[in-house]
Amino acid sequence: MRRIIFLIMFLTPPCFADYSSHDDVKSFITDMHQKHDFDQNYLISIFSSANKQQKIIDLMNRPAEKTFSWEKYRKRLVSPMRIENGQKFLSKYMTDFIAAEKEFGVPKEIIASIIGIESSYGSIKGSTRVIDSLATLSFDYPRRSKFFKIQLENFLLLSREENFDPLKLNGSYAGAMGYGQFLPDSYRRLAIDFDDDGVRDIINNPVDAIGSVANYLKRNGWQKDANIAVEANLVDKQNPISTIWKMKKNEYLELKPKNQVEFDDLKSETYLQVSVSDKSYWIGGENLKVLSRYNKSSFYIIAVFLLSKELAFTINEV
Repeated sequence: MRRIIFLIMFLTPPCFADYSSHDDVKSFITDMHQKHDFDQNYLISIFSSANKQQKIIDLMNRPAEKTFSWEKYRKRLVSPMRIENGQKFLSKYMTDFIAAEKEFGVPKEIIASIIGIESSYGSIKGSTRVIDSLATLSFDYPRRSKFFKIQLENFLLLSREENFDPLKLNGSYAGAMGYGQFLPDSYRRLAIDFDDDGVRDIINNPVDAIGSVANYLKRNGWQKDANIAVEANLVDKQNPISTIWKMKKNEYLELKPKNQVEFDDLKSETYLQVSVSDKSYWIGGENLKVLSRYNKSSFYIIAVFLLSKELAFTINEV
C-alpha cells in the first residue's frame, strides 16, 4: 500500500509546480526579452516563483453566471448591504465622484455601481497572486491561453512601468486588479492618476479608481445624458429569448418597452435586447453596450444597472 501511495504521489503532477522550466514559458521569456528588453534572468526568477493553481482553472470553468440563477445572482449583487455600502462610499468620495462625472460625463451612480459589484467598494479586491493567475491561465488553460498571454505580457510591462513588485500584487482568479478589477491591458491603457499624486494606483487609491472607471467607460463610447436601459415585455411569449443580441432601430424588436418615454431616451440607433430570465427582459442603448465591454455577461450588465438605480435614488434624496 505504501508503495502504491508513493507511486501515485510521484506520478501526479504537483499543484504548485513553478513555471520556469516549461518550454512555453522559456519561449515567452525570449519573446519578452526581444520585444521589450526584459532581462531574461529576472523573468526566470519571476516564473520560478509562479505556481500553477488548479482552483483558478476550476473557477474559470464555472463562473457565477453559469452556476447561479438570475434571481440568486441579483439578490447577491444588488443586496441591501451593497446598496448601503454604496451610499457610504458615494458620501465619502462625493467630491471625486462629482469631478469624474463632470470630466467624463459618466453618472456617479454608474461609477459607484461598477466598483461596488467588482470589489464591494474596495473591500474584496482578490487574494490570488496575479502572477499565479496569469501564469496558470497562460500556460495551463489552452482554451484562452492566447488572451491571457497578452494579459501576462501587459502585467509585466505594467509592473515595470509603475515600479510594482509583480510577486506581491493580488487580484481575482482571472488576474483583474483593484477597486474596478482592471485586467493588465486595461490598467495600462485606461487607468489614470485622478488625484495628481504622480501614481496611477487603482489598487489602493479609491480616487484613482473612480476616475479610471469613468475614463474606461468614456473611452469605450459612453454617451452623456443618454438613458441606459428600459424594462420590456416579450412580444411572442411562445418564443422566449435567452441571450443578448443587437438590433438596428428600424428592425423588428422581439421585446416591447414597458415605458416608451424611457425607450426614446435611450437615444440610440441600435439596441441590445437582453434576457436574464424568462421573466426579466431589457432593451438597452449605446450605454448598455458600453457596460457590456466592461463585462459581457447579461447578468452583470443588468445588475450594474439595477444597483446604479438604487444608488441614484439615494443621491437624489440628498
